[in-house]
Amino acid sequence: MKKILLITALVLGILFLTVEIFPAVDKDDYQVIKKAVQESGKAEQVKEVKWFKVLVTDNKTGKEKVRITMPIALVEIFARCAKNKEVRLGRDACMLNIEQLLAELKKVGPLAIIEVYEEDETVKVWLE
Repeated sequence: MKKILLITALVLGILFLTVEIFPAVDKDDYQVIKKAVQESGKAEQVKEVKWFKVLVTDNKTGKEKVRITMPIALVEIFARCAKNKEVRLGRDACMLNIEQLLAELKKVGPLAIIEVYEEDETVKVWLE
C-alpha cells in the first residue's frame, strides 16, 4: 500500500510541477469558458467519496489478481496513524503531506487517481 501511495503522490507532484510549465490560457479563451459555464445552469454537485479502491488485473488471463476496497475513512485513519506524515518527492523536491493529499482528493469527488498498464499487469487506483 505504501508503494501505491508513493506512486500516487509522485504522479500528483509531477502534475503540480508541470502546471507552471504550460502557459496560461488566453484571455479570450477564458471569456468563452466563463460564458459557457454561466449558460450551462447549475453545476452538478460533487458526489461524496466513500471508497478507496485498487485493482490489479493479469493482462494475459484477464483475471483479477488483487482487488482492494476500503472505506475512505479507514484510509484517513491510517494516514493519521502513520509514522511519517510526509513523503519526499525526489532528492531535492518538496514534501507531500499525506493527510492534506487525501483531503484535497476527497474535495474533487470520485476519480481515477492512477492507471498503470504494463505488459503483464494493469494496476488501477481510484476513489469512488
